[in-house]
Amino acid sequence: MNKIIDIIFYDIKKDKNIYFSLLIVLLLSLIFGLFFITILTSDDKTLLTTHINTYFDSIKAKEITFSLKNNLTNNYIGIIILWILGFSIIGLPLIIAILFYKGFSLTFTITSLIYNFRLDGIFFSFVYIFPHLIINLLFYFIMAYYSFKMCLNLIFVISGKSRFNMKILKKYIFILLISLVFILLSTLYETYILPYLIKIIY
Repeated sequence: MNKIIDIIFYDIKKDKNIYFSLLIVLLLSLIFGLFFITILTSDDKTLLTTHINTYFDSIKAKEITFSLKNNLTNNYIGIIILWILGFSIIGLPLIIAILFYKGFSLTFTITSLIYNFRLDGIFFSFVYIFPHLIINLLFYFIMAYYSFKMCLNLIFVISGKSRFNMKILKKYIFILLISLVFILLSTLYETYILPYLIKIIY
Protein backbone atom coordinates (compact mmCIF):
# COMPACT_ATOMS: atom_id res chain seq x y z
CA MET A 1 0.00 0.00 0.00
CA ASN A 2 2.83 2.40 0.88
CA LYS A 3 4.48 1.62 -2.45
CA ILE A 4 1.28 2.49 -4.33
CA ILE A 5 0.99 5.80 -2.44
CA ASP A 6 4.66 6.59 -3.13
CA ILE A 7 4.18 5.95 -6.86
CA ILE A 8 1.11 8.16 -7.07
CA PHE A 9 2.65 11.02 -5.08
CA TYR A 10 5.86 10.85 -7.12
CA ASP A 11 3.88 11.16 -10.36
CA ILE A 12 1.80 14.01 -8.95
CA LYS A 13 4.92 15.95 -7.99
CA LYS A 14 6.29 15.32 -11.47
CA ASP A 15 3.17 16.57 -13.26
CA LYS A 16 1.70 19.16 -10.90
CA ASN A 17 -0.01 21.07 -13.71
CA ILE A 18 -2.18 18.12 -14.67
CA TYR A 19 -2.96 17.35 -11.04
CA PHE A 20 -4.01 20.90 -10.16
CA SER A 21 -6.02 21.28 -13.38
CA LEU A 22 -8.05 18.15 -12.64
CA LEU A 23 -8.34 19.12 -8.98
CA ILE A 24 -9.90 22.44 -10.02
CA VAL A 25 -12.35 20.54 -12.26
CA LEU A 26 -13.27 18.28 -9.34
CA LEU A 27 -13.70 21.18 -6.91
CA LEU A 28 -15.92 23.04 -9.40
CA SER A 29 -18.04 19.91 -9.87
CA LEU A 30 -18.44 19.52 -6.11
CA ILE A 31 -19.47 23.16 -5.73
CA PHE A 32 -21.87 22.97 -8.68
CA GLY A 33 -23.48 19.81 -7.30
CA LEU A 34 -23.76 21.45 -3.88
CA PHE A 35 -25.78 24.41 -5.15
CA PHE A 36 -27.59 22.81 -8.09
CA ILE A 37 -30.65 22.08 -5.99
CA THR A 38 -31.18 25.83 -5.51
CA ILE A 39 -31.94 26.29 -9.22
CA LEU A 40 -34.47 23.45 -9.40
CA THR A 41 -38.14 24.35 -9.78
CA SER A 42 -40.70 23.46 -7.11
CA ASP A 43 -41.98 20.62 -9.29
CA ASP A 44 -38.46 19.25 -9.68
CA LYS A 45 -37.90 19.39 -5.92
CA THR A 46 -41.20 17.63 -5.29
CA LEU A 47 -40.25 14.92 -7.78
CA LEU A 48 -36.83 14.60 -6.14
CA THR A 49 -38.38 14.22 -2.69
CA THR A 50 -40.82 11.59 -3.96
CA HIS A 51 -38.00 9.67 -5.64
CA ILE A 52 -35.83 9.67 -2.50
CA ASN A 53 -38.66 8.59 -0.19
CA THR A 54 -39.75 5.85 -2.60
CA TYR A 55 -36.16 4.61 -2.87
CA PHE A 56 -35.63 4.39 0.90
CA ASP A 57 -39.09 2.91 1.48
CA SER A 58 -38.36 0.24 -1.13
CA ILE A 59 -35.09 -0.66 0.55
CA LYS A 60 -36.78 -0.94 3.95
CA ALA A 61 -39.56 -3.06 2.48
CA LYS A 62 -36.96 -5.23 0.73
CA GLU A 63 -38.49 -4.40 -2.66
CA ILE A 64 -35.04 -3.43 -3.94
CA THR A 65 -32.36 -6.10 -4.00
CA PHE A 66 -28.74 -5.07 -4.19
CA SER A 67 -26.87 -7.18 -6.73
CA LEU A 68 -23.09 -7.39 -6.52
CA LYS A 69 -22.91 -8.07 -10.24
CA ASN A 70 -25.01 -5.02 -11.17
CA ASN A 71 -23.30 -2.69 -8.69
CA LEU A 72 -19.87 -3.87 -9.75
CA THR A 73 -20.72 -3.42 -13.41
CA ASN A 74 -21.99 0.12 -12.80
CA ASN A 75 -18.93 1.07 -10.76
CA TYR A 76 -16.44 -0.55 -13.14
CA ILE A 77 -17.85 0.98 -16.34
CA GLY A 78 -16.66 4.51 -15.57
CA ILE A 79 -13.18 3.42 -14.49
CA ILE A 80 -12.69 1.24 -17.57
CA ILE A 81 -14.00 3.97 -19.88
CA LEU A 82 -11.53 6.44 -18.33
CA TRP A 83 -8.72 3.93 -18.86
CA ILE A 84 -9.66 3.34 -22.50
CA LEU A 85 -9.91 7.09 -23.14
CA GLY A 86 -6.23 7.33 -22.23
CA PHE A 87 -5.46 5.69 -25.56
CA SER A 88 -7.46 8.25 -27.50
CA ILE A 89 -6.19 11.65 -28.63
CA ILE A 90 -9.73 13.01 -28.29
CA GLY A 91 -10.12 11.63 -24.79
CA LEU A 92 -9.09 14.75 -22.85
CA PRO A 93 -12.47 16.55 -22.78
CA LEU A 94 -14.32 13.28 -22.09
CA ILE A 95 -12.04 12.53 -19.14
CA ILE A 96 -12.81 15.96 -17.71
CA ALA A 97 -16.55 15.45 -18.31
CA ILE A 98 -16.61 12.07 -16.50
CA LEU A 99 -14.67 13.44 -13.54
CA PHE A 100 -16.97 16.46 -13.35
CA TYR A 101 -20.05 14.21 -13.40
CA LYS A 102 -18.73 12.03 -10.57
CA GLY A 103 -18.01 15.03 -8.34
CA PHE A 104 -21.35 16.65 -9.18
CA SER A 105 -23.25 13.42 -8.42
CA LEU A 106 -21.65 13.09 -5.00
CA THR A 107 -22.51 16.55 -3.67
CA PHE A 108 -25.92 16.63 -5.36
CA THR A 109 -26.74 13.39 -3.53
CA ILE A 110 -25.69 14.99 -0.25
CA THR A 111 -27.74 18.16 -0.76
CA SER A 112 -30.75 16.14 -1.95
CA LEU A 113 -30.73 14.06 1.23
CA ILE A 114 -30.32 17.14 3.42
CA TYR A 115 -33.14 18.92 1.56
CA ASN A 116 -35.44 15.92 2.01
CA PHE A 117 -34.59 14.92 5.59
CA ARG A 118 -33.44 18.30 6.97
CA LEU A 119 -31.08 17.85 9.95
CA ASP A 120 -31.40 14.07 9.79
CA GLY A 121 -30.25 14.32 6.19
CA ILE A 122 -26.74 15.25 7.35
CA PHE A 123 -26.48 11.91 9.14
CA PHE A 124 -28.24 10.03 6.32
CA SER A 125 -25.90 11.51 3.70
CA PHE A 126 -22.84 10.57 5.76
CA VAL A 127 -24.00 6.96 6.07
CA TYR A 128 -25.03 6.82 2.40
CA ILE A 129 -21.77 8.14 0.90
CA PHE A 130 -19.12 7.02 3.38
CA PRO A 131 -16.89 5.23 2.69
CA HIS A 132 -17.81 3.64 -0.64
CA LEU A 133 -18.68 6.74 -2.69
CA ILE A 134 -15.63 8.58 -1.33
CA ILE A 135 -13.40 5.66 -2.33
CA ASN A 136 -15.00 5.55 -5.77
CA LEU A 137 -14.48 9.28 -6.31
CA LEU A 138 -10.87 9.08 -5.14
CA PHE A 139 -10.00 6.34 -7.61
CA TYR A 140 -11.97 8.00 -10.40
CA PHE A 141 -9.76 11.03 -9.80
CA ILE A 142 -6.59 8.92 -9.80
CA MET A 143 -7.69 7.13 -12.97
CA ALA A 144 -8.61 10.43 -14.62
CA TYR A 145 -5.17 11.80 -13.75
CA TYR A 146 -3.31 8.88 -15.32
CA SER A 147 -5.67 8.76 -18.31
CA PHE A 148 -5.00 12.45 -18.92
CA LYS A 149 -1.26 11.80 -18.76
CA MET A 150 -1.57 8.86 -21.15
CA CYS A 151 -3.51 11.03 -23.62
CA LEU A 152 -0.78 13.65 -23.56
CA ASN A 153 1.94 10.99 -23.98
CA LEU A 154 0.07 9.58 -26.96
CA ILE A 155 -0.21 13.04 -28.52
CA PHE A 156 3.52 13.61 -28.05
CA VAL A 157 4.31 10.21 -29.61
CA ILE A 158 2.08 10.87 -32.63
CA SER A 159 3.56 14.34 -33.11
CA GLY A 160 7.06 12.87 -32.97
CA LYS A 161 8.09 14.78 -29.84
CA SER A 162 8.75 11.61 -27.84
CA ARG A 163 8.89 7.83 -28.12
CA PHE A 164 6.46 5.41 -26.58
CA ASN A 165 7.70 4.12 -23.23
CA MET A 166 6.62 0.62 -22.16
CA LYS A 167 7.18 1.56 -18.52
CA ILE A 168 4.39 4.12 -18.82
CA LEU A 169 2.03 1.46 -20.21
CA LYS A 170 2.93 -1.01 -17.44
CA LYS A 171 2.27 1.63 -14.79
CA TYR A 172 -1.01 2.53 -16.51
CA ILE A 173 -2.15 -1.11 -16.37
CA PHE A 174 -1.01 -1.34 -12.75
CA ILE A 175 -3.06 1.74 -11.77
CA LEU A 176 -6.12 0.23 -13.47
CA LEU A 177 -5.76 -3.04 -11.55
CA ILE A 178 -5.31 -1.24 -8.23
CA SER A 179 -8.36 0.93 -8.96
CA LEU A 180 -10.47 -2.13 -9.81
CA VAL A 181 -9.46 -3.81 -6.54
CA PHE A 182 -10.46 -0.84 -4.40
CA ILE A 183 -13.66 -0.31 -6.38
CA LEU A 184 -14.46 -3.99 -5.73
CA LEU A 185 -13.99 -3.47 -1.98
CA SER A 186 -16.23 -0.39 -1.98
CA THR A 187 -18.86 -2.27 -4.03
CA LEU A 188 -18.87 -5.14 -1.54
CA TYR A 189 -19.61 -2.61 1.18
CA GLU A 190 -22.31 -0.97 -0.96
CA THR A 191 -23.96 -4.31 -1.69
CA TYR A 192 -23.81 -6.17 1.61
CA ILE A 193 -23.48 -3.56 4.38
CA LEU A 194 -25.09 -0.31 3.18
CA PRO A 195 -28.64 -1.76 2.76
CA TYR A 196 -28.70 -2.90 6.38
CA LEU A 197 -27.46 0.48 7.61
CA ILE A 198 -30.19 2.23 5.63
CA LYS A 199 -32.86 -0.04 7.14
CA ILE A 200 -31.55 0.77 10.62
CA ILE A 201 -31.41 4.57 10.28
CA TYR A 202 -34.47 5.14 8.08
